[in-house]
Amino acid sequence: MSLRGVYNMPSGLPFLEALAKGLHAEYGDELSRALILLPTRRAVRGLTDVFVQIARDGKTGVALLPRLNTLADIDPNEPPFEPSDVAGLVPPAIDSVQRRFEMARVIEQFYRRASDLPLDAAAALSLADPLLAILDDAAAEETKISDLAALADIQAFAAEHFQHQAELYKIIQTYWPQRLKEINALEPKTRQVRVLDTLTAQWRDNPPDYPIVIAGSTGTLGATARLMACVSELPKGVVVLPGLTNSTTEVWEAIDEQHPQNALKNLLNTMGVERGSVKNWPFLDKTNAAKERDLKSRRNLIAESLVPVDNTSDWLKRIQTLRQNAKTDGLSGDPFITGMQGLSVLEASNDEEEALVIALIMRETLESKERTAALVTPDQALARRVKARLRRWSVDVDLSQGEPLEETPIGGFLSAIVDWLADPQSPVSMAVLFNHPLTQLEGDFGSARREWQALEKSVFRGVRPSAHEIQKRDKTQLIERLNLALAPLLGVEDNASVETWATALWQSAINLSQTNEEKAETIWTSLGGREAQSVLQSLVDYGHNLPNIGAKGLARLLAVLMRGKVVRPPFGTHPRLTILGPLEARMLSADTIILGGLNEGVWPATPKVEPFLSRGMRKAVGLSLPEKRFGLSAHDFAELASNPNVILTRSRRSGGSPMVASRWLWRLNTLLTGALGKEEAEAVLGDKAHYLEWVDALDTVLPEQVKPAAPPEPRPAKDERWQFSRGRSVSITQVKTWIRDPYSIFAKHALGLKSLDPLDANHGAGDFGTAIHNGLEGFLRTQQRVDNANAAANDIGSAADQVPEVLVEQLNASFKESGYSSEEISKEQSRFHAIAKSFLDWLKTRRAAGFDVYGIEEEAHFEITGLNFTLTGKADLIERSPAGYGVIDYKTGTPSSAKVVMAGFDPQLPLTAWLLAQGGFKGLAKGETIEMGYVRVKGSNDDFSHTQLTVPFVKDGLSAEDYASEAFNSLRELILAYDDPNTAYYSQPRIQYTHDYGDYDDLARRPEWASLGRDFGA
Repeated sequence: MSLRGVYNMPSGLPFLEALAKGLHAEYGDELSRALILLPTRRAVRGLTDVFVQIARDGKTGVALLPRLNTLADIDPNEPPFEPSDVAGLVPPAIDSVQRRFEMARVIEQFYRRASDLPLDAAAALSLADPLLAILDDAAAEETKISDLAALADIQAFAAEHFQHQAELYKIIQTYWPQRLKEINALEPKTRQVRVLDTLTAQWRDNPPDYPIVIAGSTGTLGATARLMACVSELPKGVVVLPGLTNSTTEVWEAIDEQHPQNALKNLLNTMGVERGSVKNWPFLDKTNAAKERDLKSRRNLIAESLVPVDNTSDWLKRIQTLRQNAKTDGLSGDPFITGMQGLSVLEASNDEEEALVIALIMRETLESKERTAALVTPDQALARRVKARLRRWSVDVDLSQGEPLEETPIGGFLSAIVDWLADPQSPVSMAVLFNHPLTQLEGDFGSARREWQALEKSVFRGVRPSAHEIQKRDKTQLIERLNLALAPLLGVEDNASVETWATALWQSAINLSQTNEEKAETIWTSLGGREAQSVLQSLVDYGHNLPNIGAKGLARLLAVLMRGKVVRPPFGTHPRLTILGPLEARMLSADTIILGGLNEGVWPATPKVEPFLSRGMRKAVGLSLPEKRFGLSAHDFAELASNPNVILTRSRRSGGSPMVASRWLWRLNTLLTGALGKEEAEAVLGDKAHYLEWVDALDTVLPEQVKPAAPPEPRPAKDERWQFSRGRSVSITQVKTWIRDPYSIFAKHALGLKSLDPLDANHGAGDFGTAIHNGLEGFLRTQQRVDNANAAANDIGSAADQVPEVLVEQLNASFKESGYSSEEISKEQSRFHAIAKSFLDWLKTRRAAGFDVYGIEEEAHFEITGLNFTLTGKADLIERSPAGYGVIDYKTGTPSSAKVVMAGFDPQLPLTAWLLAQGGFKGLAKGETIEMGYVRVKGSNDDFSHTQLTVPFVKDGLSAEDYASEAFNSLRELILAYDDPNTAYYSQPRIQYTHDYGDYDDLARRPEWASLGRDFGA
């Protein structure tokens, strides 16, 4: 037979394989002269692989391939054009990057004049994309963009926002054609249309003497449809359509833009070809011919479920007709049963379950030799989740959408640099930079990271240290090397040109990434390096179109540019598994196809909100409407769902919100329910439900398999209980912890573990209390010198006008030294004045009672006889009277009650009194304590109080010395008890003294057993 004209490749067949075998059988050696035009580059690669495989199967060893090209990439300076045919007649397309930046300039200047809030560079660049999409659509639809009369008619009735934006559109229509003419360039889509039309005219006038094949295209672009019409009439021209269905005349005529056959219907009208005259591809081998017969019921079922909405009112009648037609066609069995063989639906409960069940199906495919599987979804989040789940089995899969540049190592590196630039003193920004594998600072590989990790623990954990504090600790060398490497960026003025920033960022990235051995710009050879380099190059070349920016503007601009770039790994992915978008999946095949993310708003996707033209405006000027995209998406779905083994998946909930199934699933379910009844339809649709059961069992542990964690009971040997810190030593403040949470003492002193504060932490209650303590300490030491150790008891009162200000200034200095900002300190002035007044009044009261300041923040260090154990501590304030010592502890929070202290659960003050009695405080004479208590220093709501736990000369009860002796005896018993290897360190064993979170609760796995009410049995 003579192969020419228009053919149809039935849905569900391996398109490229059947096409290649047919062309090889028809043309033989002449195939090397043929030209084959396909819709996508992936299809070109796939067809090339098939031709190579045919050559291998034929054992020829070599194959002279035909010329293969995509319809979008035809160049007038290359074949199929002859040399000099149209050279110079079709101007080049404007560079896409230049186009975007120049359009951003127009937008920025428009907003500068039209709005009080001008756009920055990043916002202008973001708005350029939807505006350029309008120009692309106008070129594709071949509308006269200079004719704005229709737009003016409807503009007055549009929302005010769209009226405003329409003015910008008008400016573009006037300015942009002039700009393109000035640089002798065309819009990319305009050039594509012109090239295709030029080729169409050339082939009509001079038909080629070699075979020309256009396959897999639906002719959505008008110029493509005209070219296909021309090829169908050529002596050696062949057009192969994808999945043309045999609908009734009534359905065919009712097809609208949302129907999957709409594009093909328009194409046949353009070609002047009757639908009935299009024959199926005649070159089907026995295997594919059998598939074509077996899948006929499936194709009819999918086509019937997607009939135009206006034709669905008589579905019961249509169900009967479908069954009758099946018998007429000689198909055995109920077409609704046979059509669903190999097609099933899985509804997962959430996104995570959907991703895992898809990954499980793909992993199962690898158990069968040579079998392939493909996930097809427009949902990039789902695609990336599945890719991540497959790593569970060490399977890396090709992701056709690629990885966002900003999530690659080089993208993260550039982002980290500009984030650091916004706040060079930020410990978090420095940590991100130093821990990045590309940061080398001209040292050995990883040396900068190791240096930083040591520096981070010693200096940067907790509240951000000041530059003075870092300098004081002599820890500036690494930071200086970082600043030196990033000097090009640090030297840029805050409001500089985009080109200046880009050049500085380029050089800074190179400086930061170089090792002491590698001085070349190897950073750009890493994964994503070429794309990152192109981003920076675009800023250097075309940044002059954008307004000047600062450091924060650079971060936003870089994020916008990197967001539009994707990186595809060059190798290393699994050869039998792939994840594709619907566009990339056209014409490709796999043994198992999974169509994922079938929820409304995902597939089909919800139309994007247009910032420039409303739907009515788009229609008025002849632009495409969202329904057209629905139709194309429906065609992709119909083609893919017609394959022999297909699984449709969706999640019932996403991000905690319920999801609605895709309209295509609804229609299919409704059709099957009407034909088979609800129960049988659910059984047919859910015949792959065992995958969900497998997923449920994959990570599910049955209750009887669970062994709840028991409270920890570590019992180390005696010589292993005090290995770290200061050996067998505990402070008076830690004794309370020892009593209430022994496990914390075990973790700190036996295991040597210490919790790390977060980086760049905010000031907490502990920091506030420490600053208050330091301020009071500094004031009292100064006042002692002024008063000559309280020689004159009334000095404070005599200087009442000056002393409060001295205390306020001391508090200011203390808070500044603690890292509080001037703004934070300014807000605390009323609190500081209240503290100063209350504290000085209290000092006068104490002096009147006979107590003088004697020791300020004094430290004790005392070895307990016979126990080889040291008790340490620090006392906030020690007073002295003729009768004995007074011990005071400052509290900015709520102090322990007298009942708690006297019961022995907070023995800090009694142990302080015992140390005074033993002479444990260096420089302070031994002496009896007659009074101890807390002074609450808060400074708000008049909250200043002195809680006396004991008073001198009690007649009933115990004295301070009695409590001190009792506290020491209890401590002695505690030490001896924990010297016994049989004594366990329990985690918060006393119910009344548990806390919400402790530093070692995770280590003790407390959340696993405490919530179950587990007891210690002790």
